Amino acid sequence: MAVTIRDIAKHAKVSVSTVSRVLNEKPDVNEETKKRVTEAIEELGYSPNIVARGLVLQKSNVIGFIVPDIMNPSFPELARGVVARAKSHGYSVMFFDTNHDKRVEKEAIRLLQSKQVDGIILSFNQANKEELEKLKLEKFPVVQIYRKSDESAISTIALDNFGSGYKAVKYLLDMGHRRIGHITTGNHSQSGYERLKGYRKGLDEADISYNEELIVEGENSVEAGTECMRMLLNLSERPTAVFASHDVMAIGAYEAVYNAGLSIPEDISIVGHDNLPLSVLVRPKLTTIDTHKRRLGEAGVDLLIEEMAAGQPLNKEEVFDTELIIRESVKALR
Repeated sequence: MAVTIRDIAKHAKVSVSTVSRVLNEKPDVNEETKKRVTEAIEELGYSPNIVARGLVLQKSNVIGFIVPDIMNPSFPELARGVVARAKSHGYSVMFFDTNHDKRVEKEAIRLLQSKQVDGIILSFNQANKEELEKLKLEKFPVVQIYRKSDESAISTIALDNFGSGYKAVKYLLDMGHRRIGHITTGNHSQSGYERLKGYRKGLDEADISYNEELIVEGENSVEAGTECMRMLLNLSERPTAVFASHDVMAIGAYEAVYNAGLSIPEDISIVGHDNLPLSVLVRPKLTTIDTHKRRLGEAGVDLLIEEMAAGQPLNKEEVFDTELIIRESVKALR
């Protein structure tokens, strides 16, 4: 037979209402009584009815997590951070994949609200401003993660993508490269656009003119990376090094280089971005930028918990730095 709060009250020699106040973390219980109740709970192996407790507290102890593409290799580690940190706070996570569809983003928000989640963490590739503004007006706790949402002014956990692009190009410049290509997702994604700006900043500081023919754009895929690198290799003067704005595109670039009968890094150096697990499986191992995605997921939950406690939008922004991981895919030109 399941242990009830009446059993706990009897064991601790307190009233049922006192046990209820301890379970609901009310402040009007002295430490000695709280200790007796806590010990009784542990000794009897009591497990509270989370659903019933949520109804009393008007909480579901569930948060929503909306991602634009669950197949994107960057999101599993991000999701692990969200789930682990949510669990440590006593929350479960409900996932929703929108496949980059703004209509589905709207449906996901409404569905999660109908399930009475306590808050939502989302990662919209392009901020769905109208829906986010509605959430703000409703004072519904929401945090944008991985990407900035300047226009919507909601609480945000973001990456310094501009710094990433700059960091990658600065490293290649320090290694003696001057003709540096860039494989980018461009304006199709905020992260790609910001990394492109960082790339340009690095060149500007080195007094190297921006050359449009060295910039090739495609979607974040192996196939696009292969095609983009093929275009760079077909230039009358090919680059000596290439920065790809995603590891997946960098892996595609490897294929194009090998198909052309060339070697990495002897003939061309490559730097990726994301530090995906596959970056150490290719040969040579890929030099890349680590975004520490699990850390972002954890920070997103912490900020959401803070916003839920405040009961109103905080409009906070935290921007996390990235880290250059030097491996084997870049050769120094001296």
